[in-house]
Amino acid sequence: MSDENQLAEAVPSDDEIVADVLNGGDGGAGNRNILELPVRIVVSIGSAKITVQQLLEMTKDTVVDLEQLVDDPVDIYVGDRLIAKGELVEATNNENGIGVKLLEIVGIGN
Repeated sequence: MSDENQLAEAVPSDDEIVADVLNGGDGGAGNRNILELPVRIVVSIGSAKITVQQLLEMTKDTVVDLEQLVDDPVDIYVGDRLIAKGELVEATNNENGIGVKLLEIVGIGN
């Protein structure tokens, strides 16, 4: 095995780092401050089941009806772990943007 392959195997992926942190580890941070590690959150607003035929027939203006209502809470994930529920709001730091207000913390430290 080349040195390059060994190095690639030794460097954890972002998902592995997040999983380690969520399970009480230091994310491989060693001497780095764990609180400074970046994590990406994903906000899921809904889902829908469609057929392959419907998928193939989609065009630019196709509307996909989600199973959720506009006012339903959204799910907030780190990696594949649900950590909170929230509601969509107008962003505070971006006048044309969207934000999420946390309503309930469900998965941090569990």
